[in-house]
Amino acid sequence: MAVGIGFWKYGNDKPGVSLSLLEQEIPDLPDNEVVLFAQNDKMQLKDEASVKYREDGQPELDEQVVKKISGREKEDARKAINQIVVPKGRKADIIFSDGTKMYVNAGSRVIYPAVFEKGKREIIVEGEVYLDVKKDPARPFIVKTKDFEVKVLGTQFNICAYKEDLVSSVVLVEGKVEVETTNKEKAVLSPNQLISIDDEGTEVKEVDVFEYICWKNNMMLLNNRTAGDVFERLSRHYGRQIMYDGEVKNIPVSGKLDLREKPEEVVNILCQSLYLTYDVDENKNIIISKK
Repeated sequence: MAVGIGFWKYGNDKPGVSLSLLEQEIPDLPDNEVVLFAQNDKMQLKDEASVKYREDGQPELDEQVVKKISGREKEDARKAINQIVVPKGRKADIIFSDGTKMYVNAGSRVIYPAVFEKGKREIIVEGEVYLDVKKDPARPFIVKTKDFEVKVLGTQFNICAYKEDLVSSVVLVEGKVEVETTNKEKAVLSPNQLISIDDEGTEVKEVDVFEYICWKNNMMLLNNRTAGDVFERLSRHYGRQIMYDGEVKNIPVSGKLDLREKPEEVVNILCQSLYLTYDVDENKNIIISKK
């Protein structure tokens, strides 16, 4: 975390949060550490860090901070726009100033005000998060991504919107949400429904929501997934490169994985059940092949 790099400037004179913030350059980050930007401070946090914001916008971090670089000028906490960056192989959770709780999955970043405005609550998500939104009829909660917006009053739902993925999704656990895409397509979800969004449009279907939210409990439930999809998700979760060839990619997989284990142990379980084999090279890359 080099001191010579300037801190990320958000332009706090503008109301709300704009998707243009995703395009702004941020300082170089450590490859495998959670980083929080708050009030011009850059803080390296422990894995699975829990950040709680007070009503005045000050984050309560306790012993979560590993390293901190302070900016020259302190921002007013109530006007500050914060960002958390969670790399592959790490997770974190946040309780916002309004009481809303958010779990942030590996390979994700979230931009949000330290204190929400009086008339609305807005955040920007790139990656995957699970939200338990505090009910507040006077202030709708809006989640913005590059492909869509989700509007709620108080509910629980999961958003998956990684920039490298071809398909984004929203899964509703309870309550009701409205999803609007950048193409102005709208859909209102009921509990146990998923909307998938790609270049061809949207699709709404009934699902087992546990499959889509169990990541926050360090589990992976697989219902007719492909091996390629599973290995890509494991690579993101553990922050380890997992390579496989075309023969492996489309093998169907179902079952449950405990993600508390080491990546080699999880891969070994999959390989045994799918009649595959694996090796680990000198760079700790995991290489999958048929026996």
